[in-house]
Amino acid sequence: MRKKLLSLLALALCIGGSAIAQTRYLDDVFTRTTIQKQVNLSYGENYYFLAFPPAPAGTSTTTPKDTVLQMDLYTPPASDTDDARPLVVYLHTGVFLPKYFNGSPTGSKSDSTVVEMCYRFAQKGYVVAAPAYRLGWNPLGGTLEIRTSTLLNAVYRAIHDVQTCVRFFKRYASTYGIDPDRIYVIGQGSAGYIALAYPFLDKQEETELPKFVFNGSSVVDTALVGNVDGTGGLYNIYNHPGYSNSVCMVANIGGAMGDISWMDQTWPRVPVAGLHCRRDVFAPYDSGTVIVPTTGQPVVDVHGTRTVIRRAVQMGLNDIWVNNTFTDPYSLRAYQLNPQNTYEGLFQIERPEIPGPAEEGSPWEWWDSTVVTMEAQAYGYPLWSTIHTDGLETNPDMSKGKAMAYIDTIVGFLTPRMYLVYQDQTVGVNNPQPEIQLNVYPNPSADVVTIQTGGSNMIEVIELMDMSGRSVLRVSNIFASTYTFSKSAIKPGNYVVAIKTTEGNIRKHIVLQ
Repeated sequence: MRKKLLSLLALALCIGGSAIAQTRYLDDVFTRTTIQKQVNLSYGENYYFLAFPPAPAGTSTTTPKDTVLQMDLYTPPASDTDDARPLVVYLHTGVFLPKYFNGSPTGSKSDSTVVEMCYRFAQKGYVVAAPAYRLGWNPLGGTLEIRTSTLLNAVYRAIHDVQTCVRFFKRYASTYGIDPDRIYVIGQGSAGYIALAYPFLDKQEETELPKFVFNGSSVVDTALVGNVDGTGGLYNIYNHPGYSNSVCMVANIGGAMGDISWMDQTWPRVPVAGLHCRRDVFAPYDSGTVIVPTTGQPVVDVHGTRTVIRRAVQMGLNDIWVNNTFTDPYSLRAYQLNPQNTYEGLFQIERPEIPGPAEEGSPWEWWDSTVVTMEAQAYGYPLWSTIHTDGLETNPDMSKGKAMAYIDTIVGFLTPRMYLVYQDQTVGVNNPQPEIQLNVYPNPSADVVTIQTGGSNMIEVIELMDMSGRSVLRVSNIFASTYTFSKSAIKPGNYVVAIKTTEGNIRKHIVLQ
């Protein structure tokens, strides 16, 4: 049974920034020296697609082989008596390529920033897992199809690995003393793509959007790599069956979402928080195209943190925060740049512009130049001597002190929001979307669209939204079983139609030609 540590008055005081005592999951209740760290624990197995030892990006792949999935685990001291602690699954950055071979001094679960973040949350009382996930795609592919297909499959496999990690902890919740209904997924850098997709890429047809289809087929071949829930596939192992993939909250620190149309569900109610540098050139802050940093070649159009948070607020996913008054300095700064009623959950990072063609996107990272140079050489990276200076191109004033300041902001912004989710038992509950008989046709449509319910169910409201989350059509007080609208004044493209009926709410993806 979860321990309630605060009265309602004490909770209000803590969220408002004037706590009278140390409060678990809000404040540091353990010192760093008491945190227990275990490395390279197995949480599952699956097929690895990248050559090993790693080859330079895009130069070699092998027949997939079975490999052990490992994680580092940070837990409060053995004396801790709480047996139902929330779990944070913290995902490292790395552009879905091995560290150093990704051209960066970061990209593993042992990165300085990852270790620091894991200790920070563990000191507040969380159990924290930092899993390694499978890597490998071809950023140097000569065609858009190669780049898009290999990257999407890399993200897809990584999602499966995080699902495996979540199911592992639900299976062994009593062993590790965690609450299986309170699992948070936080993705740093490129892992932000994993975190944002995790609760929303839940239908196979969402991998079949036009930008993911080449030669008539989706780049995701379920016969080989399995389904969105982690089941099936010749080269996919479904670990820990019988346990759900559901989590109670996701957050990204950089990164983006593969497509905003994935956010079309009512359940589970998963709040979304995001922190992002506004001028991050590699992962768009609002919407844009992912590019290969070394070649400048396009990969795929995606939707960034600001677009995602706006949609989350529109969908009511972040109501638990919208309806709360945060007075901490991090929230107040966030509201100076983006109003709470539209962008609650978003922290926009403003960094001074730096010289050169690239703009900074990860000021929270730091590394030891001597260590990364030695490791890159030992790992066989051919450009080992430049790995430190290459990292400075987009982080020119890199230092531990600078990174710690940004980590303070990240933890300070996320912690009170995570705490509210911890307290509210209804958030993240995996209730199914209501079974509503409803047809939307024709789809695609070049003329009119008809929405029709079945039985006694009545349509009350429809709202048509474009892929950036903006409403282009809203009709209320319909109260009929059939409604037809014309697309004549609406630009061709992909849209989401949100339909409120007397039996519940449902969303559908439609294409207007």
